[in-house]
Amino acid sequence: MRHRSAPIAAVLFGLMACTPGSRALGPKAAPSAHRLTTRQAEALIRLVAPYDKIDLRDTHVEVNSLDLMSPFIPGYASFILIREATSPGPDETLHRYAVNRRTGDVWEMSLCTRYDFPALSREQRLLTGHVTTQADIAAERRELGCSEPAKSHPAASSL
Repeated sequence: MRHRSAPIAAVLFGLMACTPGSRALGPKAAPSAHRLTTRQAEALIRLVAPYDKIDLRDTHVEVNSLDLMSPFIPGYASFILIREATSPGPDETLHRYAVNRRTGDVWEMSLCTRYDFPALSREQRLLTGHVTTQADIAAERRELGCSEPAKSHPAASSL
């Protein structure tokens, strides 16, 4: 049994060394290789929502994943924010967000708005180790079917 536990321990140690936030990243592991989990992507959405004047403390506002059986958009974590109706009638869709799992970039899908503000950039770098380039933004814009950047939102990217 001893000869079998050594390789298992090495594998487990190797996995632990590659986890995001770990100080013991191996020479082949790089933070930029990390893909965001759904929970991490949702945390970025929760950071962006106040910029769209959405109060997530409101008990009638829900953050729901659009990635039920498979990714809504491959390479992205997608969410819809809704406000439940307080009287008979339909719920209100507030926003639809997509978070690039590699870069952490957050987009409002319907408006083709990419969010860019200091607190978000800081979290994106901490979670992914990636700094978004103009080429990344152009590729994401194409992947999401957006032609021109939206510049009307105060937290929208000017890139």
